[in-house]
Amino acid sequence: MAAKRASKSATAKAKAKAKPKAKAATKSRRQASAVLKPAKKAEQPAPTSEPEDMPVGPTPEQVAAWRALSQEERRALREREAARIFSEAAGAHQGGDLDAAIDGYNRSLFLNATIPDVYNNLGVALRSQGKLEASVACYRRSLVLRPGSASVYSNMGNALREMGRLQTSVAAHQQAIKLAPANPEAYYNLGLTLRDLGQVDQALACFGKTISLRADHVDCHWDRALTLLTKGDYGPGFTEYEWRWRLDRSPPRGYSQPEWVGEALKGKTLLVHQEQGFGDMLQFARYLPMLKERTGGATIVLEVQPELARLFSGIQGVDKVIDRGASLPKFDAYVPMMSLARIFGTTLETIPSDGAYLKAPEMETLKLPPSLDKQFRVGIAWAGRPTHKNDANRSCDFTQFVELLGIPGITVYSLQKGPREADIKTFGCEGLIMNLAPRLRDFADTAAVLEQLDLVITVDTAVGHLAGALGKPTWVAVPFAPDWRWQLDADTTPWYPKHRLFRQAEPGGWNGVFSGIRKALREELGLKPVSPVVI
Repeated sequence: MAAKRASKSATAKAKAKAKPKAKAATKSRRQASAVLKPAKKAEQPAPTSEPEDMPVGPTPEQVAAWRALSQEERRALREREAARIFSEAAGAHQGGDLDAAIDGYNRSLFLNATIPDVYNNLGVALRSQGKLEASVACYRRSLVLRPGSASVYSNMGNALREMGRLQTSVAAHQQAIKLAPANPEAYYNLGLTLRDLGQVDQALACFGKTISLRADHVDCHWDRALTLLTKGDYGPGFTEYEWRWRLDRSPPRGYSQPEWVGEALKGKTLLVHQEQGFGDMLQFARYLPMLKERTGGATIVLEVQPELARLFSGIQGVDKVIDRGASLPKFDAYVPMMSLARIFGTTLETIPSDGAYLKAPEMETLKLPPSLDKQFRVGIAWAGRPTHKNDANRSCDFTQFVELLGIPGITVYSLQKGPREADIKTFGCEGLIMNLAPRLRDFADTAAVLEQLDLVITVDTAVGHLAGALGKPTWVAVPFAPDWRWQLDADTTPWYPKHRLFRQAEPGGWNGVFSGIRKALREELGLKPVSPVVI
């Protein structure tokens, strides 16, 4: 979870400000602030007997009146009309109608291209629709008209960060700080970009400055936690991680029972409740067998997503597993799943990672057919959940995996679920990959298949966590700005001893990652390096 809020933009023309929301779901990110003006109530047009869809042009009298105006009067009229349209567009923006807002901003600029706030607002709306290049162009136009706008520099820096143009983003945020040195948002935005560049110490300094200016900056505390964890500083990192419960998107459950903090609960019941995604639950399931001893023999009730229920039912020390959303049994205390690392005092040296901690159920129906000539069995997954906040960076094009299919001596099995499963057919690979997705009902089924594979190659998604929890050799393709659990630089992780990490050398640099994976796979199979083909 990474929170990204927007900088607040000031304007000399409008006092009312609001954060626009797009109708469609958008990635969690720093949201730019639009200079929004409240739309004034428009006068109702006089009734007409003409059909509503009949185009109405200027009357001869209106044309004559326009021609009679001086150039100054015409300019003033255009400026007033541009301001009126801008106000209506801002109202649409506030209401979440991005298409109407963008249309209005464009019409306003057609009449008067000298209003910096219109360009800023248009940039905000375009960024919300993922049109980042046009968004940055609008911010640049706004800065030409108002060079000293810290908020526009900040908005532009956020868009550039989303585009992966990190160095240029840093420059924009530094200029925002220069123009508004007392604004905590400017330091926060710069810290996010520095963290993406792997400059974690500098990022932490920016987050510290933000908190010194605004101690209750929830998003900054949250991102500071993620940065500390990325650095491997787990003590303060997991303590700061508790700020997640103050995020708007992550409200606490509000149980009347007390939260468990590590005390004995002999004769009582402890509820471990689900939070966050599949990968998080799979990673932190390692702590569940430790609860019996720590609580003095309490009854452990575990709440999980339905897709994990069968798999987690086999965890030692868990007495009952219930689906998220089902009625809860009586319990005496509760603990969020992701708080267990803090309660057990986890450090890099004390991560519970002694072998597999999950076990796949035996299922004859999911036995893979024998491969010809004892081929090396490789399972692949190339995309995570599309709704994940960082999916655009962690998922890759299917074509990267297609190049693996030409390596001799392997049988490839697709573990990909969701809409990206269709890539197999789209790219004509039905005869090169055995698609197992239709047979995988839940993670227990996936685990049963993984147990039969020799290697899993995946992007950063739940399949990688499941393979690691089962103790399977797994190669993970990691983006340039990694999730906190993969840390920085190393090609291994203390969370999963049999993982090997292949990292991007630059944002979006999947070609280098998969070149390394292909080379490593050929070495694993004892194959000679590929010789250039001369045609």
